[in-house]
Amino acid sequence: MDNPSTTPQDSAGQPVDPWAEPDTAGHAIHGSPVIVDRPSLWQRMGGGSLSISVVLHTVLILLALVWYISSSVTPPPEQVDFLPGGGGGGKGTAEKLAIKKRQAVSMATPKVRIASTATSSIALPDIQTSISTLSALSQNTTMGGGLGGGSDGLNGSGSGGMRGNGRGTGMGPGSGAGFVSVPMIFGNKIDAKRLAVVLDMSGSMYAFMPLVIKEVDKVAAGSTIVLHYGCGLGAEEDNRIRIEETAGGDFEKSRIYVNLKESQTVGMTTDERSKLLDMVKKRAKTYFVPSDTVSTTWAALMAERLKDVDAVYWFSDFADPITDERIKDVARKLKARRQKLYIQPSNPEWRIAGNAMAANVAKLKEEIVDPSGGKVIDVDLKKQSEEAKSDQKPGDSSMK
Repeated sequence: MDNPSTTPQDSAGQPVDPWAEPDTAGHAIHGSPVIVDRPSLWQRMGGGSLSISVVLHTVLILLALVWYISSSVTPPPEQVDFLPGGGGGGKGTAEKLAIKKRQAVSMATPKVRIASTATSSIALPDIQTSISTLSALSQNTTMGGGLGGGSDGLNGSGSGGMRGNGRGTGMGPGSGAGFVSVPMIFGNKIDAKRLAVVLDMSGSMYAFMPLVIKEVDKVAAGSTIVLHYGCGLGAEEDNRIRIEETAGGDFEKSRIYVNLKESQTVGMTTDERSKLLDMVKKRAKTYFVPSDTVSTTWAALMAERLKDVDAVYWFSDFADPITDERIKDVARKLKARRQKLYIQPSNPEWRIAGNAMAANVAKLKEEIVDPSGGKVIDVDLKKQSEEAKSDQKPGDSSMK
C-alpha cells in the first residue's frame, strides 16, 4: 500500500497519477505527469518579433548607405583629346588635333615689357562730332556692328593679323527709323518718340524744302514724310484718296513733280529744283498725295502709314481754305490715335491780325493743335533760308 506522504494529491486530497497526461484544464489523466513551460519575460514582451524587425531594418539601411556612397562619388572626367569640327566648311578633326599637338610642344612666347613712356603708333580718331553726324552714320554706315543708339553704344568687328570683336557701353541718340533722337525742331521741343511729317509742296514752299527735310532727318532720321500740293482742308473731295511712294513712276505725273520741274520760282535755279526732286524721289519712306487740288491735305494727315507715330509735324504757309467739317475729321482721327499736331507757318505774315493765314492758323490751333497737346512753332525760316543761301560759295549751287 502506497505511503500517503509520498503520493501526489490534487487540491481535493485525492491521489493523482504522476504519469497521467494533463487535460485542457491542467489535470493529470492516464497516469502522465504535468509539465508546463512558462514563457520568459522577453517573449511575453514580443522580443522575438522585435529582434527580427531590427535585424531586417539594419540590413536595409546598410544597403541604402552602400548605394548612396557609390552613386555620389563621381569618377574624374576622362580627358579627351578632341576638337569639334565647328560646322560645315571647317577644318577636319585630324587636322585640328595635329595643330593642337604642335601648339602643346611649341615654345612659349616670351613676355615683353612695355614702357609707359613709349609713343603709340595708333592714332585714335577725334570723337567730337555733332548729333546730326551720328544720326547720319547710324543709317548709312556699312561697318560691322554699325553706330546706333541705346545701351549698346558702339559696336563693331575688325580683322587683321588677329581677329576680334569689340563692344562698348556708350549711349547714342535714337535707335530706329522715325524715332526722335533730338527732341527739338528748329529750337522748339517736340514731345514725341516717333515723328511723321506733312509738307506743303506748292510753289511758294520750294525754297524751304531742303532746309526743312534736313532738319527733320536730324531730329528723326528715317521718319515718314508725306508731300501735298497746297495746304487746304476741303470737304468735297473723294475720301478714298491714298498716299503713294515718290519712288514710283506715278510721282512724275503728279502736280507736285510737274510744277516743280517747270516752275520759274524766284530764288531757285533749275539745278536746285532738279536736286530737290531727286532728294524727295530717292529718300526712303517719302510719299505724296495723288491729287491735283490744294484741298486734300487731310489725306496726308489721316494716312494709314502715320497711325503708329506719336506726333505729326505740318509745315505750310496755311494760305489755302479750310472747312469746319474736315477740321473735325482730322481732330477726331488724331484724338483716336493719341497723336499731337505741331504746325509751323512758313510765311511770317501769319502773325498779322486780320490776315487770312493768321485766321487759318488760329482756327487750327484752337480746334486741333491745342486739344492734341501740340503747339504752333513760330520760327522765321525765310530768314534762315536766305542766310543759308548767302553762306554758299560763289558758283556752288548745291542745296543746303
